[in-house]
Amino acid sequence: MVFSLLSSTLKSFIYLLKSTHSRSTIVITLTTLIACLLVFTMAGQADSMALQAYCSLCLFDLLFIGTALLSSWHVRTTKSNKIHKHQQQQSSLQTSTSATSLFVPTPTSSTFSYGTGRFEVLAVFTSTMLSILGAFFILKESIEKFIENESININYLMPASFITFIVHFIVIYFVPNQAFDHVIAASSSSWLQEHVSDMCQNICHIVPGLSRLLLPRINPFTLLGCCGLFIMFINSFLLSLGYGNFVDTLSSLLMAFMTFGTMVPMSNYSGKILLQTTPAPMISQLDKCLHEASRLDGVLEFRHEHFWALSFGTLVGSLHVRCRRDADEQLVLAHVWNKLANVVQILTIHIFKDDWLRRQTHHFLQSQTMGGGSGAAQASAAMLPPMLPTSVIRPGQQQYTQTINPAFAKSTHELSTYGPTNNDYGFVVVT
Repeated sequence: MVFSLLSSTLKSFIYLLKSTHSRSTIVITLTTLIACLLVFTMAGQADSMALQAYCSLCLFDLLFIGTALLSSWHVRTTKSNKIHKHQQQQSSLQTSTSATSLFVPTPTSSTFSYGTGRFEVLAVFTSTMLSILGAFFILKESIEKFIENESININYLMPASFITFIVHFIVIYFVPNQAFDHVIAASSSSWLQEHVSDMCQNICHIVPGLSRLLLPRINPFTLLGCCGLFIMFINSFLLSLGYGNFVDTLSSLLMAFMTFGTMVPMSNYSGKILLQTTPAPMISQLDKCLHEASRLDGVLEFRHEHFWALSFGTLVGSLHVRCRRDADEQLVLAHVWNKLANVVQILTIHIFKDDWLRRQTHHFLQSQTMGGGSGAAQASAAMLPPMLPTSVIRPGQQQYTQTINPAFAKSTHELSTYGPTNNDYGFVVVT
């Protein structure tokens, strides 16, 4: 078991070294590991909790690099799967004369029903939550160190701090990480970013060339590293003046609170995606698209609308469309999809026709057969608006389902009670 694990790890490492895109990332990873061992050794010799709190950024850098490698692997895997599936589709089109769909299917995975896109979300959530947990441990250890009141060796404070800052800066700006870049842009600002935003704008007015780094919001990890280095400089200066261990404890507490405030917005954003909620910035746009689609000719109402984020930048949705009896299902399907396709990347649409007249006659005949009421009461009961359950298919009723990305058609059909049959192109018709 251990041998197979080491063998697979070694093969993955060799594969990453052969890839020109990941070779620089591997070199930075090895450098970060060496720097992490060095700075934590110096922090142990200095016996300073503030230095240990600042050097914990190196541990986060390792998690950041792991997320970057996972994101790069996901992008390459997705591209190769699309190319392979497109080649299979072209070969099947040449040998088959069956009806085709307007949408190109993507491969499904029997192991992961949601695909590999959620791996990035889970990696970001894990990295931020581990950093928050580390901040709580720093709070506890800082209080214990203050009670013990041990001496601190200030000779290691600034060298270890500069090494940590340089490594952290290299990892943040020289390791491409699409997952964290999306989270930083989409999540809300941390309290540290809000406090320095005015300062960054004033600096950019003086030096316009810095607007690329400081505007619209400075990178929260860069801001955390700069503020931590400034705190370590003040801590070393005050300790050299003989202010005691209280300064070191206060510095470690400040860095723990800064780490907590920086990671909470990103963990909150990625956690909501894991809980399959609708992203807040997309709600108004979805309402606008649904309002425009509801005004199309033949559309009566939408039911069971559910939209949620599958991964970073990928929105999934499903809805039931009730249309008129004389409406063309294919035309309604195409129009509704056209309104929502720009917002929802993976969309499942269930279309069923209105049978209000049939349900009204059924209620009226049933009330006449059973009796037990006056004619006025029976007529009023027959005139009540019918409730058409979407999970019941009656003779003569048709339902059309279009899955934009049939990679998720399998899971959708398992949850449905219609029992549809699916062809090779993701178009489902139930008669």
